[in-house]
Amino acid sequence: MLHLTEIRTRYCESDALGHINNVSYFIYFEQARVDFMLDTGMVLPSGKFPFLVASLHCEYKKQIYIHQTLTIHTYVMEIGRSSFKLGHEIHDKDSNELLAVGEAVLVSYDLIVQQTTRLTDELRLKLENYVRIKNK
Repeated sequence: MLHLTEIRTRYCESDALGHINNVSYFIYFEQARVDFMLDTGMVLPSGKFPFLVASLHCEYKKQIYIHQTLTIHTYVMEIGRSSFKLGHEIHDKDSNELLAVGEAVLVSYDLIVQQTTRLTDELRLKLENYVRIKNK
């Protein structure tokens, strides 16, 4: 399964070149990650996020412009003992053109004891629903 997040770009996210600044892509990925975790029940709206971001990556495919509506596809790429990797694809909502591809590695972390924790069985089941197998 895919999780979808829709975002409309804003003028403040653009730069002097007239397109969306490269930093904004990471903000879009963050919004998609948060929406994914809330919508799947991995975290509650009032709860703490028990994850740390260990790694972020973005591959820019096409420029994005202001007032463009984007659809961000989020899926699970890998599930480890205490971490998982999410994949993100930014598409133009109208044309479905692929604009960027990203990855985020999240680690389950206990902020009180300051150490990683194993993913729970319940969390694994939720993640497994969104695993996307690579095309070969």
